[in-house]
Amino acid sequence: MANAKTIYTESFIAGESLADNQYHGVKMNGNHTVDLIDTVTDVPIGVLTNDPGDGEEASVMVLGRVPVVFGDTVAAGGGIRFNGDGHAVPWDPGTDTTAYCAGQCVTGGAVGETGEMIVGVPLVRGDC
Repeated sequence: MANAKTIYTESFIAGESLADNQYHGVKMNGNHTVDLIDTVTDVPIGVLTNDPGDGEEASVMVLGRVPVVFGDTVAAGGGIRFNGDGHAVPWDPGTDTTAYCAGQCVTGGAVGETGEMIVGVPLVRGDC
């Protein structure tokens, strides 16, 4: 993580293979396990910073500056949520009322590119 600034990273167990999902949003799925976010209403726990297989240790950035893979064009300074594939996409407070704002974009980009965000997962929907 070239430009990452870790404030808080937590170790979990991958509840499924996350081998192709480094720098994607993840959610809690059971007792100390995480899975890829697969619906916009999932509560994010943070951003996966490694690429574990099923049952392996998953390193999750819960708070700090971290790379993310974009699923849409995202502008620096805007809020970020995760889509149904765990990709970072823009968060719109007017329309994304069932999605959780997971942080703020630091380095923007387009679909498939890797940028950076400050992740600071909120506990309520629509709060960034």
